[in-house]
Amino acid sequence: MLLSFFQLSLAIRNVWPKRMSLKAFIVLYMLLLLAGMPVTLLSCIPYGLFGILVAVCIYGLAACRDTASQNVCMGMIGCLLAVITDNFLAILMDILIPSALLNQQHFSFGISLIRVLLFYFITLFCGSLLKKILLSGKGVLHLQQTWYLIDAALLLLITIYLFDNLIPGQNGSFGRMIYNNVLHISGYLLVMLFLLLAMRRSYLEQIKTQAKQKALQDLQDYTHNLEAMYNSLRSFKHDYVNILLSLSGYIENCDMDELRDFFEDKIFPTKNLIDQGDYKLNQLGNISVLEIKSLLCAKMIYAHESGIDVTIDIPDRVDSFPIDTVDLARILGIFLDNAIEAALETETPQIGLNIIQNKDGVSIIISNCFRDNGVVLYKLKQKGFSTKSGHQGIGLSNVQKIISSYDNVLLETTMQCGYFMQHMELAA
Repeated sequence: MLLSFFQLSLAIRNVWPKRMSLKAFIVLYMLLLLAGMPVTLLSCIPYGLFGILVAVCIYGLAACRDTASQNVCMGMIGCLLAVITDNFLAILMDILIPSALLNQQHFSFGISLIRVLLFYFITLFCGSLLKKILLSGKGVLHLQQTWYLIDAALLLLITIYLFDNLIPGQNGSFGRMIYNNVLHISGYLLVMLFLLLAMRRSYLEQIKTQAKQKALQDLQDYTHNLEAMYNSLRSFKHDYVNILLSLSGYIENCDMDELRDFFEDKIFPTKNLIDQGDYKLNQLGNISVLEIKSLLCAKMIYAHESGIDVTIDIPDRVDSFPIDTVDLARILGIFLDNAIEAALETETPQIGLNIIQNKDGVSIIISNCFRDNGVVLYKLKQKGFSTKSGHQGIGLSNVQKIISSYDNVLLETTMQCGYFMQHMELAA
């Protein structure tokens, strides 16, 4: 028994997606021994085999969450590979070695050792080949959902084989038939429940990872723009000294007419250049949440560089937001992207951002001018509807889905006097 489960653990280890440590291998071996007790001690062969299969799936889901779906699939493939390889070696030994030699103790031990070594190298070669084919990440195999579908299909096929071929005959008993079918379906549904929960967790983690990557990219853009603004300030300081030196010549000569002309023609026009470089980002310093601040900075800088008149009003310090910052970043990103695109369609594009901290929570208002195309407000929130050609129109519907998961968030959308406004209240 110990050798059989050692070989099974060895086969699973050789097809495992990632390198399995010695500690993880021992844990797998002990788990398989525990799950295989009904087979060896109670002679419950089909039930015990299904228990081993369930143990492999649970171990795959718990061992490494990043590759949980691949772990489950390769673990089941490892079980099949162990059975096929063991049967192949048994047939090969029966053909090549006379039965009289197998009865000799020393010779039998040597044959067993050679068999284990052959088992290891065969499963290692097949495992390397299978990993190269299945774990290449090409096509649909790079999607977690594809792996979960493969897991479900393998589980279905294996459980059908176990319960339809290894369970003792029903002997015409209607109750026995019902018992076998209920056991079959219950076992399959139990494992499917674990897979569905793992799939849901993987999907949520994928969304959070994408949102964090987006926030990191916005932070990098924010840092880059800050560096550009700092270099621009240094350049202006240098030019400012030259401007003072140029003025000093007219002042020393008391040539006020020439000074006036020089100021109006050369100095005063630089006011527009200075104003254009004023991104009005100073009030964003009142936001203490770094990922939200970086997102707003990146969007506002992009809007300003696109020629939009940006107005930011954050009078009080905002230390936190009463919802998950990943969800808030997704909502604000969608609102600001839509506001920028809509404002750019107008002759005088304008965007306003107001964030107000009060005793009841946080109020966020994003407004923008837009070109009125006669679109009814409620249609904008429908999935698939978009005023932009080539777009899927899922942004605002995703916002509605996120907000509906919170009891403390209220969103009011209005369109009036050529302005589109998103007013969101986050209750503490």
